[in-house]
Amino acid sequence: MVIIAKNCEPLTTAKRWQLYVKARMMKSARTGIAKPMKRLLLVVLTSAWLTACSSVPEPPSMRDVDAEAVLAQQQQLKQLDNWRLRGQMALFDLRADDRHGLYVDWYSSAVQLTMRFSHPLRGTLAKLEQSNGQAVLIDEDGKEYRATTAQELLWQYFRLDLPMNQISAIVIGQELPSMVEKQYQLQQHQQQSYALLSNFVMLAADQVWRAQLGEYELIQGTFLPHSINLTTDAWRLKLQVSQWRF
Repeated sequence: MVIIAKNCEPLTTAKRWQLYVKARMMKSARTGIAKPMKRLLLVVLTSAWLTACSSVPEPPSMRDVDAEAVLAQQQQLKQLDNWRLRGQMALFDLRADDRHGLYVDWYSSAVQLTMRFSHPLRGTLAKLEQSNGQAVLIDEDGKEYRATTAQELLWQYFRLDLPMNQISAIVIGQELPSMVEKQYQLQQHQQQSYALLSNFVMLAADQVWRAQLGEYELIQGTFLPHSINLTTDAWRLKLQVSQWRF
């Protein structure tokens, strides 16, 4: 829910700039610099308005949320024995200033993890599977990489330090014991209040992760996020979900 502040009082500074720029525009109309001055006016007034108005409030923190609303949402998520999502994923290597964008088809259950990465023109780029204490990644050339877990595999071969087991819980908005500084988005459905996880900080894979979850929608009776952002000093993972399936 986004609340936008209205009826902001005009700033005295903005008025003075408006009169000054207007006078300069009238004076310089013959020299052909009226348009640049008009753009300057727009920048000044916009900056002044943003300074004067606080438009987006902080989401409620844990201490502001009814524990029953948090529990109601988490109980709904625990009932998701398996799920599947499709969407677009972007992985940013912040230290190398590198970015990888792709489509993902992601299936998760208590005993299996499957992720298929693809490109609209190149087709399947890679397929990652984890089950029965083994993880395997097959790239677009058919080459296989193996390890005990998906997290270990990604680090061993590609130096991607991603907490895969935790991420599988995070993408549905499930809380984990290591999460702190939690904040929520509040929703109502069938006279029941739900507190949807929206922000948190977590230590995983020897890194401090900051997360933002948003664009929640009601999918078959359960609120699920469609925008997931995870950031550390080294990495940023952005996932935009286009479809949830159970």
